[in-house]
Amino acid sequence: MTIMSKGIYELPESARFVKISSVSLEKQSGNDKTKRTGEKIAIVLPTYNERKNLQLLIPGIEDIFDRYGINGHLIIVDDKSMDGTADIAIRFARAYRNITVIQRPGKLGLGSAYRFGFKQALKMGMDLIFEMDADLSHRPSYIPKFIACLKKYDADLVIGSRYCKRGSTENWPFLRKLISFGANFFTHIALGVSQTRDMTSGFRIYKAKTLQAIDYNALTTNGYAWQIETLYRTKLVRHKIREIPIIFHEREFGLSKLGRDDVKEFVFFLFKAFLYRISRVLR
Repeated sequence: MTIMSKGIYELPESARFVKISSVSLEKQSGNDKTKRTGEKIAIVLPTYNERKNLQLLIPGIEDIFDRYGINGHLIIVDDKSMDGTADIAIRFARAYRNITVIQRPGKLGLGSAYRFGFKQALKMGMDLIFEMDADLSHRPSYIPKFIACLKKYDADLVIGSRYCKRGSTENWPFLRKLISFGANFFTHIALGVSQTRDMTSGFRIYKAKTLQAIDYNALTTNGYAWQIETLYRTKLVRHKIREIPIIFHEREFGLSKLGRDDVKEFVFFLFKAFLYRISRVLR
């Protein structure tokens, strides 16, 4: 199926075509997976040249779905990878039949990918929706822990934290740790968020109602600042935020997608959010 997206990114009208490939689990007969019940859970995975990582990540996630009886679905949003990532994803979709692959016409940004993935998840009637990196930095073994935390505390957003007790990073050089710590420190000052120590983490789970409450489709950021904007909006609508400890693993395959434009957008958003916070205090 091919659909035309609107209001997601700035491209000529003729180039705004997105291909969505999906093999419905309901069409499969005689498979134990069709017996999964309970809340419908989607994991949105933005990808760009992640072929090798997906070959390990998808079976790992599917194993967790099976072992814990999770009624899960994967939504892979690929931005025209040149290494055949989308082809691998489609092969997995045919094998597992609970995977939707969205192929976009170019590299359009992390926030843009999540907006599109969230829109598809809500359209499919998902109750809980994950953000997760596709580079194996986020391990599937944490998925049940996110769900358990969300239910135990009736939370609306649960964040995988590298900086709370028992959380950590693996194989990070000192400079990267310093940059990440600085980003979180200044984000805390600018946004005044105290419910998590890791405001820039991209491993999280939302209730569907939370994404609707923050009007995710109207968010202004498109790169890595997306993480702090969604967190800030969740705080503003007074939805409950919790965190769980995770160990963040440095990628083994491929390259980081963080660029200068992402850093500029991150700093600019923090500045705007800080001014808005000050203006609210003064009022």
